[in-house]
Order: sequence, then structure tokens, then C-alpha cells
Amino acid sequence: MASIREVATGFFVGILLLCGLFATLFIYQRHWDELSQLPIIKGLTEVYQDGLAKIGTIGEGTIQRFYADQLTLGTDVSIRKENDPQGAPETDGAGFTKNNQLIVYTSWDKENITAKLRQKGFSGRKLKNAQRFVNYIDQHQAVAMRDMQLHKVLASIKLAQALLESNAGSSGLATASNNQFGIKALPSSGARKKIKRKEFKYLRDDEFIFRPPAVGVFNMHDDHHYDRFEKYKTVGDSYARHTQLLTRPCSTGNKGCYSWIWSTFKVGRKPVDLSQMAKVYQKMSGYKAGDFFNGKTKVPYYAAAAAGLKMAGYATSRRYHQKLAYLIETYELWRLDSDLMAALERSSTARNEE
Repeated sequence: MASIREVATGFFVGILLLCGLFATLFIYQRHWDELSQLPIIKGLTEVYQDGLAKIGTIGEGTIQRFYADQLTLGTDVSIRKENDPQGAPETDGAGFTKNNQLIVYTSWDKENITAKLRQKGFSGRKLKNAQRFVNYIDQHQAVAMRDMQLHKVLASIKLAQALLESNAGSSGLATASNNQFGIKALPSSGARKKIKRKEFKYLRDDEFIFRPPAVGVFNMHDDHHYDRFEKYKTVGDSYARHTQLLTRPCSTGNKGCYSWIWSTFKVGRKPVDLSQMAKVYQKMSGYKAGDFFNGKTKVPYYAAAAAGLKMAGYATSRRYHQKLAYLIETYELWRLDSDLMAALERSSTARNEE
């Protein structure tokens, strides 16, 4: 017969194992599960600083003029590789095509990104998903830079959000409606009354309000089975609508106000301090400055912008900001921001020399 000591020891060992199991499940549910589904490298680094330096020095004056709306901008962006085998496009001498497209020579390269991820140990399904992400970026980087040059919304943030919200364009919503960001149509007063009375089966599409460039609505279950989402003709229209949401006039400090982010966390090599804006939003968000990135309060500009979205209540996910920042780092989306700024600097210099 086992001694009392052996029984007690077995009991306590069992309790410890159960506690360990519950702790593991708790951590998994709150942290690991949100990030483990993404083909990313977790963590923030300062690699972007070296990357920006290699791209070329972007003058502080160019950055200031860009955010002060003092640069000549085109209506669209045309992507070119350095030493493009197709030959240089015909321009007006200041970096614009005849169709008023700004020529951007990109340092972002899909093959280089894929090779880096293989070196980091990506394989199997994770590598396959990463390649989907890389292909999506390659396809849509120009429209993301278009919106940045016109409205200051970071191309890096926009593409990271699109990758996350649409699963690189493969979600049911994205494929059925071109809605890359999960933007919902709002119920009219009549629809709200039906919802309040739980008369869901009587709801009609025309009772939901959408904003141009949306052209209609699409019914898909999200928070509720009656939810309607905006529908667009093109992915570019979805990007433009997303920009409207992120730049609409609003009062800083209120939930759903994002326009302050782009003028507060500007493109640059120096880390940005989260402290001031985190304090403004802390009561509403529940996050202190050090809560966003494991105690770091000075982070890359794009990580600060991602934290700004979380501060202002863009998403309910506890680690939404980290997902965006790690996507940007993994796929080097910061290159798009800097490539655009470099193109604008070349254009500005050329115009001054005319």
C-alpha cells in the first residue's frame, strides 16, 4: 500500500500538471493562436533602418513637404524595377508619365522575400501561404502607394491590413465582393427597427447604406448572420474606400478616429515614441504605451501606426497591431513607403532644376 507521502506527492504532481495545462491553454488562446495562423516572423527589429539607408537618403525636407501637401503628385503610380529590361518609360522629365503617373523604382522584390523566408525556415504550408502573400503584395503595391501619395495613409499599413483582413485576397468576402478590408454597410433606420424586433428574415439589401465607390452590398455572416458588407467593382475601389475610412475628419481621442495617425507617425528611420498618444487613448483602449510591443515604447514608424489603429479601436483582436507590424517586417513592406518617398524626392529635385 502506498504511503501517505507517496499519495500526497502524486496528488500535488497531478495538480501541478493540471495547472500547467490550463496555463498553456490560456496562453495559447490569448496569444499564440492569433499569431500562429499567419506566415510571419514574430518580433520587431531595426532592420528597416539599414534598409532605408541602402535605398538612399530621403531628405527631411522632402518628408516635411510631403506631409504639408507641398509636393507635386500624380494621379497614380507606375512601378518600375531598376534597370527595367522593358526600357525606361517616356516621362515629362520630372518622373511622371504622359498619363500623370508617378514613376516609382521599387526596391521590393518578391524573389528576394521568398528566398529570405526559406532561409528563415519557412516550408510546407507555411511557405505556400507566404508565397500567396508575396504574390498579393506584388499585384497590389502600386494601388497602395497611389493612396499613400494622395492621402498619406502608409502603403505598408494598407497592404498589411489587406493581407490580414482578406487572407491575401482569398477570403470569401474578398472573392465575392472585392472587399479587402471587411468594411460593412450600415443598416438604415428601417433595418435597425427590424433588427431590434429580431425580424431578420425580412431584411433586404436595399435597407443597408453603402458609400461610393461601393456599388452594392453582400450578405455574409460576421458578428450577425444578417450583416451586409460593401461591394466594389475593383480591388482598387476597395482600397480607396478604406482610405476614406482612415482619413475622415474626426476628433482625436475618440473611438474610430484614425486620421491623426498619418501625420503623427511619419515615415523615417528614427524610432517613434508611442507614449503621448497611448496616454490620450489609454482610458478607452486599456493599453499603456508599453503594452503594445512587449515593453517597447519607441518603435519603427509603421509599428507606431499599427498601434495607433489599435488605440483608436480599429479591431477587437488583442494583438491586431502586432500582426500588422510583423507582416510589415516579414514582407519588408516598409520598402514601399520609402520607395514612394524617394520617387517624390527625385521628382521634386527635377522640377527645381527646370
